Amino acid sequence: MEENKLHYHMKVRVFRKEGAFGPGVAELMHHVEETGSLSEACRCMGMAYSKGWRIMKHAEEDLGFSLMEGSRGGSRGGRTMLTEKGRDFLHRYEMFMAELNRSAGESFMRWFEV
Repeated sequence: MEENKLHYHMKVRVFRKEGAFGPGVAELMHHVEETGSLSEACRCMGMAYSKGWRIMKHAEEDLGFSLMEGSRGGSRGGRTMLTEKGRDFLHRYEMFMAELNRSAGESFMRWFEV
């Protein structure tokens, strides 16, 4: 990144009442999908399990549906995965963000680049 060049930064959240779903929740969900574990996903992000659990529960409560589901114990331990609705929501969020970023980049160039 050039120091003298202008830049912009956007923070976008999707929510009903509180800004509960954003890039952090999306990243956490990707790690859950990769690892099959909320605990491992939190570890990947350098976050305490309790914090990751609270973030996910807050997002689910605000959105009104479950993003993840899990099974407990057994000889191999539990497993956490995204619900079908959670996977679909994550996909739509990412497509929305890609479209916003394209539009914002074009607008930024029009207004700030010579």
